[in-house]
Amino acid sequence: MPTVWSDLMLMTMAAWTCVAEARPPAQQVYERGLQGLSGGTSLSASEYEALLGLLGGNDTTRLTSLYRTSVHGTTYDDLLDRVGDAKPLVFVIRKDKYVFGAFISDSLRLPDDPTAWHYYDCHKWYFSLSGHFDKPTKIVLPESTTVPPRMWVAGREEKTLGTNVLIGGQLCLGWANSGGGPPAADIRSCLQVTYRSNVPEGYTGEWDENGDAVLGGSTVFMADEIEVLSRVPPSSARQMGVWLSFCLWLSSFLFSMSYRMM
Repeated sequence: MPTVWSDLMLMTMAAWTCVAEARPPAQQVYERGLQGLSGGTSLSASEYEALLGLLGGNDTTRLTSLYRTSVHGTTYDDLLDRVGDAKPLVFVIRKDKYVFGAFISDSLRLPDDPTAWHYYDCHKWYFSLSGHFDKPTKIVLPESTTVPPRMWVAGREEKTLGTNVLIGGQLCLGWANSGGGPPAADIRSCLQVTYRSNVPEGYTGEWDENGDAVLGGSTVFMADEIEVLSRVPPSSARQMGVWLSFCLWLSSFLFSMSYRMM
């Protein structure tokens, strides 16, 4: 009997270890409806829910936080090292009372030559979570704008574009100047303009001298925080859910068996 009892206790402990290992790292991967997100993301629970709604997520949609300027550093290299080739990507920008950003369906695709830049097409749109509308709002980018709505990504050593990342022709990260030259040393240096024709009804934010919306409160600004998130593939989310359910069932079964033998 002591041997059986000790074996059951060891199996129970192993099952609980299984449960602990099946759980994602605390505050790194977030499920829809999960509360208390402040430990790993700049998003509040309500902002997270709103973002998932704009992404068209369902009850199994999961996001993982890849990069935050306040945690991982403010250089372009810091961003690239953390984000890697993950896709799709969500960029969340905070400036004072404003929370907004952009979604892209692709990754940050660097050029083969680190001194060059790479531009390519992908699905993209802007969004506002706070400070511009009475509710979270998607801002659709049409195919015909003054600047082609492409992705422009500079190489790590590129010194002529004047920015590091240009999303849709209207949002720059690492912005220095429009005349070209090296990008800013700090990725939080931003430029953002949304042409009036693209602004949804109900906008209450700031406008520039040309009558275009500026989501950061001004055309050029230094963000308080930039965060990059990515959506976890549904298959990974399902597999983790099945594994976690099995571990919980096993631990409950072994606990009940050990209780009956007491």
